Amino acid sequence: MSDDQQPVVAEITREAHARCLAIGRGTLEAVEALRAELEKNPTLGRRAQSAVGGMKLYTTRLEGTDARLPLTVTYVYDAPPPEPGLIRIALVSPVRFAGGGTEL
Repeated sequence: MSDDQQPVVAEITREAHARCLAIGRGTLEAVEALRAELEKNPTLGRRAQSAVGGMKLYTTRLEGTDARLPLTVTYVYDAPPPEPGLIRIALVSPVRFAGGGTEL
């Protein structure tokens, strides 16, 4: 974050946290690392669509590892004046590949 940027707070919603625990296999740790990174760089990922009320919807993909499935993470960046902004990680899901499941 540069000196002229206002601070950003990122959080994982209860629903996303529960989903991370249900998926297991290091998912919560990976999403927590993304949460911390979003506080430094809030526009990571790809802008999905404009939401109502000044909120911005983004998605990003976390590559899989030997221990964890690849994940798609959706978050909302709400930056109404005055700053700081608030990012809510709202949805975490395993990446589904065409013709197969989520197996590694």
